Amino acid sequence: MPNQASPPGRDPGPEALIRQALEKMLAEINSPAVPADVWLAVVAGEACRRLIRNWNGWTPQERRKGWEKAARDIEKAAYSTRPYCLRCGTCCRKGSPSLYRDDLPLFRQGTLTRLDLITLRRGEKGYSNEADRFVYLAEEQVKIREKPGSRECLFFQPAGAGCGVYENRPRQCRILECWNPEGYRSLKKNKLLSRKDLLDPEDPLLPVVKSHEERCQLLRLQEWLIRSVEQVGADDERVLEVIHFDRHARTYLGERFGLNQQHLDFLLGRPVEEVISGLGFEVGFEPGNRIVVRDRRSEGRGQRSEVGDRRTEG
Repeated sequence: MPNQASPPGRDPGPEALIRQALEKMLAEINSPAVPADVWLAVVAGEACRRLIRNWNGWTPQERRKGWEKAARDIEKAAYSTRPYCLRCGTCCRKGSPSLYRDDLPLFRQGTLTRLDLITLRRGEKGYSNEADRFVYLAEEQVKIREKPGSRECLFFQPAGAGCGVYENRPRQCRILECWNPEGYRSLKKNKLLSRKDLLDPEDPLLPVVKSHEERCQLLRLQEWLIRSVEQVGADDERVLEVIHFDRHARTYLGERFGLNQQHLDFLLGRPVEEVISGLGFEVGFEPGNRIVVRDRRSEGRGQRSEVGDRRTEG
């Protein structure tokens, strides 16, 4: 869903703002329409009419609230111009789908395997198409992998903007329509797929996965990272224990079961050090084998914490 526009600092007047926002939104959703095609429908909306009628008498705060309501009318009118898929590939380039329990038959019929997946764990950051930004995940998500160095779905075929599993595509791909925000809301009623749904209770890998999840909890790790910076080293040892355990679990699964990185991305999620980076922190080395925890969320903060004589190299 495209971002709702907001009025800029200079006041060109409400009608000009509405026209600019409509033009931008039509372009973002690849609509074949031009603003003139839907202008009358937009300004006929109650929110836009109130905005135009009261603009000069409103305070800045009242204008902003009125604009937020008008933006929803603009969005609705823009989406109404393309109730079909243009096969532009935008959705597939912006990220891969999360999987739901309704997608389990795709594994039974062989459309998907665990090698096609990556697990995003509770507490890490993931991209939300609905919010159009990165958010902290409230629960675990199992997703189709993305192509290295991009957010493009593994199965996206750029030539012709096609899909390698289109006839058996996941539920999210079937429901979500980039021109219709209602699809995002309907998906919230469905249960997300988890690793537990894809692992047999007797699978010898399951105890390692459970132990890793307990020892490497990301919400708790983030609290320790923050304290290690704000209280200079308060929880460095705990942070390092998480990093050590994550590396040990990956090495063990690789050596004991012959699993490669693709298997591990599903079983354990991304390496903890990558997740730490995504959370806005950095764990690295300085001369003398000193471990350094840096907070990169605020530029120029300058605080760091160190622990000597502890190496995290596998």
